[in-house]
Amino acid sequence: MKLSKLFEQNGFDLGNLKESFGLIDGISDHIIAESDEVLAKQHQISENIYFLIKGKATFTKYFETKSITFAKITKPATPLGISGLNQPNRFMGEIFIEGGTEYISIKLDDLRDLQQKNSKLISTLYSAISFFSFQLLVSSRNLNTLYKDDEIQISPGIPSEKSITNIHRIKSATFFSTLTEDDLEKFIKLGNIKMYSSNQYIVKEGDVSKGLKILLSGKVDGLFHNFINGKIRRNFRTLTRAGIALTLSSGKGDFFNPYTIKSTRDTKVLHISNEALENLIISDPELSIKIFKRQLWQLGRFQQSATGLTKYSAENELEFVNLLLKDNTARIPASSKLYSIPHLLKSTHTYSMAFDVVYELIIKGNEIEKSLSSLIKDTLNNLERESRFHSQLNIIYNRVSNSSSNSDKTKLRELTNSNFTKAFDNVKYVIKGWENLPDEPTNIFFYNHLAAIDDNQLANGHSFSIDSHFISSKILYPKYNNGGQRIVRTSRNTEFWRYNYYENLDYIFVHTPESDKLNESEEEKKLRKQKLFDEAQKVFNQKQPIVIAPEGTSETEDNKTITSPGPFKAGAFNLAFKLNPKPKLIPIALANFDYPVSKTIYSAVIKEPITISDYVKDPENQEEMKSFLDNYRTKFRSYVEEAIDLAKNVQDNIDKIENLKTNVNLVSPVEEEFELDVRELEHNSFQETKTNNSVALYGSSTFKMWDNAKNDLSINNLYNLGFGGSTLVSCRRYFDRLVAPLNPSNLFFYAGDNDIGYGMDSDELLKEFLLFSNQVEEKLPRAKCFFISIKPSPFRRDLMTTILDANSKIKKNLTNLKMWDYVDITTPMINAGYDKFYDEDPLHMNELGYSLLSKLVRDKIYN
Repeated sequence: MKLSKLFEQNGFDLGNLKESFGLIDGISDHIIAESDEVLAKQHQISENIYFLIKGKATFTKYFETKSITFAKITKPATPLGISGLNQPNRFMGEIFIEGGTEYISIKLDDLRDLQQKNSKLISTLYSAISFFSFQLLVSSRNLNTLYKDDEIQISPGIPSEKSITNIHRIKSATFFSTLTEDDLEKFIKLGNIKMYSSNQYIVKEGDVSKGLKILLSGKVDGLFHNFINGKIRRNFRTLTRAGIALTLSSGKGDFFNPYTIKSTRDTKVLHISNEALENLIISDPELSIKIFKRQLWQLGRFQQSATGLTKYSAENELEFVNLLLKDNTARIPASSKLYSIPHLLKSTHTYSMAFDVVYELIIKGNEIEKSLSSLIKDTLNNLERESRFHSQLNIIYNRVSNSSSNSDKTKLRELTNSNFTKAFDNVKYVIKGWENLPDEPTNIFFYNHLAAIDDNQLANGHSFSIDSHFISSKILYPKYNNGGQRIVRTSRNTEFWRYNYYENLDYIFVHTPESDKLNESEEEKKLRKQKLFDEAQKVFNQKQPIVIAPEGTSETEDNKTITSPGPFKAGAFNLAFKLNPKPKLIPIALANFDYPVSKTIYSAVIKEPITISDYVKDPENQEEMKSFLDNYRTKFRSYVEEAIDLAKNVQDNIDKIENLKTNVNLVSPVEEEFELDVRELEHNSFQETKTNNSVALYGSSTFKMWDNAKNDLSINNLYNLGFGGSTLVSCRRYFDRLVAPLNPSNLFFYAGDNDIGYGMDSDELLKEFLLFSNQVEEKLPRAKCFFISIKPSPFRRDLMTTILDANSKIKKNLTNLKMWDYVDITTPMINAGYDKFYDEDPLHMNELGYSLLSKLVRDKIYN
């Protein structure tokens, strides 16, 4: 059979190139497999592209001794071996065909030769390959057709500016890596740009694609369905990288959207219509070939999402990286830092160094280094999160252990909880039973203490109680704006790393058998216990929760998820008898905190509060207390088993379990959105000579897009540290890396705009700002700081009440912050009619807007 006939029989219109297609038929071979055979080996250099006529092809990926079959194809005209069309021109998996299977084979060298003579024809061929490759994605999801959700309403978006200012940033995206800057400018001119607010749907899975949509900025969730174990399963990806294709298009014929795309913050999307792509085949076939080849590359990434290959390979990181480097040895410079990555991945203490290399090469490596580093980064996603988790642990320990004795303990605990929140954002977790938390904080929250593991130990030997910090930062702090007061065992004399940490946080100490032995009289023992009760009562008087583990240890065989809890001691429950007001006891059952963070789901189940007097009438009656402790330990074990089951089932039943707080399927730390931008900022800012009396602009794209800031403000020693789309949360996250090392004398800060667009209310915004101000005071105690009010804009017209409320609350609080002053840009913009400060872009200011901002900033500096 001829390829042209195969295409037309299966729905692809060759149009006026039907006659010319005979040239492709002339370099095609119709082959019938005499027996079962491997058509392509994994990692083999690709020399041919194949098209199925009839029969069956099976795609398999191998990892050491393991394998996973990710697609089975029977549909005619489906191309086989498309991964070989892009660099590094190797088959990414094995293709096995059964005996009797018929297929067409074309040598890639022959295609390249023909492209030199008739690029329009080859462009049409690539359009057809894109059209028929869609079946590979459908098959990898174990579906016959894509799932459709008819209840979703698609937003039309708001037209934005006609030109794109961050072409360099988009060019660095792997999707566009083979395009020249001229190619990219031509391609962008074919489309239009639209803006979407948070929680708007952009496209729907299974609908016919209206063209190619490219993410320019912002953040979206991609939802797709696959069929596993006899049922349809929902899956989520978070997409943040500029330049990623959200939808695909063959230009000719119906292509279907692989995802339902929902914006989760203000988002800009470039749309290239099907008609524009079809015209490009004729008007610029060489460019269209590049675009179709990159879409085929993107399709491979979509397949990985569907099959879980990225997650699967993350259990074999070293194998994957070594194979990738081995496959590309001929193209990688002998001195490339790529070769250091496998060695740095051998220890958790050097993970961060490995990713330093990855990002450095993504930013300033050669073409092959950029391409391979991007692939390595995607594949090592779980390890990168583990690396971030450990980095936060080091930040927390250094901040606390190095704090002075006269530091504000309350602020220190707030910053610690904030950092632990950041750390746990990098771990999958699920919390059930939030409705069981009392409204008042003055209660005792008790939990089963799980053992610390070596993977989470710092280089100096310090091991955190990860489970108790999770309760403080992810349960108590969000509920009560207070992480609670911990009761911890007294450190042994040899535990220098532990003593400083807990002492500086002003925790309550209790002596346990794991502490150093005390030689004390009965009177001294009585006074020690009374001191514990007095300190606990003081905590209640300050309206704080108390957090305690009744086991009093985390170092036994019973401190593991599979056996927890160990025997309960009476201390926590006796405490409940003595405190006023009489507290409730809230049981929180934990599971999986004794497993590596990249390979588990932390699970917490909050059960209904109990009152100790309902179980024990006389706390002095040791037999009565012992009976309660034994029985309740057995009951608590059932709670732990509930937490274990919750973690096992949450991924498949997330829509069916009510009252959950979880990031499962939606794990998207701030770093995934901004890390590359921040790395580029670090690289650029640290190339500059450090000067005294410098001025720093820090915040979102209002600063990032201020290209002429140095000239407008007449300041040479100015650092522009704005990064697009940033929020107060992300500014806190990156402050220590971007601003603190530069030690500016003056800091101008603009943020909150995107937080409000994301759905944050004014109270939450104020809370985030006050946490940020604590960081600034800690790192830049002598700096003069200015908060620039959140500007009004046509894009956020419906959110004006929140904007004004947030500005008012922050301005009021600045009177208590000696380092800070308020810059009001909002009032003059409103008084003048703020629409005039914007052009086609309804969110980012025009020249008039920046003229106003310049004047306000200059007035503060020079006055």
